[in-house]
Amino acid sequence: MAEADSVLRSGEAVSIAEDQIVEGDFYAAGSKVSISGELKEDLVAAGGQVTVNGPVGADAFIVGGGVDVHGTVGDDLRIIAGEVTLAEPVMGDILVIGGSVTILSTASVAGDVIVFAGDVVIEGSVGGDVIGTVGSLRVDAPVAGDIDITTNTLTLGDNAQVAGSVLYTSDIVLTQALNASVTGDTVRNDPLITKDNSGDWKTLLIVALVFLFSVLVWYLLSRQTLQWVVNRAVNRSVRSLLIGFSILILVPIGASVLLVSTIGSLVGLILFTLYLLILTLGLVGSMAVFGSVIYTHLFSNKKPIKLVISPLTLILGVFAFMAALLVPFVGLLIITLGFLTTCGAIAETLFRPGAR
Repeated sequence: MAEADSVLRSGEAVSIAEDQIVEGDFYAAGSKVSISGELKEDLVAAGGQVTVNGPVGADAFIVGGGVDVHGTVGDDLRIIAGEVTLAEPVMGDILVIGGSVTILSTASVAGDVIVFAGDVVIEGSVGGDVIGTVGSLRVDAPVAGDIDITTNTLTLGDNAQVAGSVLYTSDIVLTQALNASVTGDTVRNDPLITKDNSGDWKTLLIVALVFLFSVLVWYLLSRQTLQWVVNRAVNRSVRSLLIGFSILILVPIGASVLLVSTIGSLVGLILFTLYLLILTLGLVGSMAVFGSVIYTHLFSNKKPIKLVISPLTLILGVFAFMAALLVPFVGLLIITLGFLTTCGAIAETLFRPGAR
């Protein structure tokens, strides 16, 4: 069974059966997303658990708590997730931001592997370079390019065959198996040591105060609209997240097309300005979303839980946001999901004011 054009689906569980074919792009958001059918074009998916068992014809962009890719990806693959497993070939580059990343021996990457994660294991062949910042990296497969990585520990297994050089920044000398080979140079650099971090803390404090001031201004000027956004972001989180993804990807494309045309240039400018406004408000509003969720779940004894906003919840939200900035990988994932969900909630509030 084939589905023509682009398909957008959201819900508690979203799936594409094995006998289904989507001819256009596929957009999905849900607590659990499972794709067993064939996607001819791009995939954009967000969920608690995202599993891709069928082939994707073009690019794939996935955000989730856990992501398993057991289908071939025809071009580039972009993933933001807590735990990532790749088991099939990727015909382009891979960019992964996550907690743990495993590229199994059954997988292969035609291009570069760009990774920012905690623990990374690469057992499938890489046609380009391996680049990024990780907690630990184990390479046990052929790499056609260079390895250029910042890490705590680097291990080259028996099956590691690096055609280029190995350039790594670490306190610890790499562990190289007897059968591992490096054609180019192997160079270790010591990590930069910052003697005085007081400037960093001052910068974080200033950023926190800017965020707090901004969200307090919104709260004082229009508490009701901020409450609407929080309610939408939390109670309709899947829908809002999907809308946020769509805005992030599709609106710049539409605005660019209109800007280069003579007739639509003014509309394109207005659309791009509105896009920037939604992104800015999304960043500020996410503080209220974080704070409201934390307060109602940790400190409220009322049943059922009712989302409320107050100066205290805004302070909690800013604190939670800044704390997440200090947590590698997982913190960025939480911030990204909250930001996109808030952007979607703002857009829906603006364009569907009657459905609050």
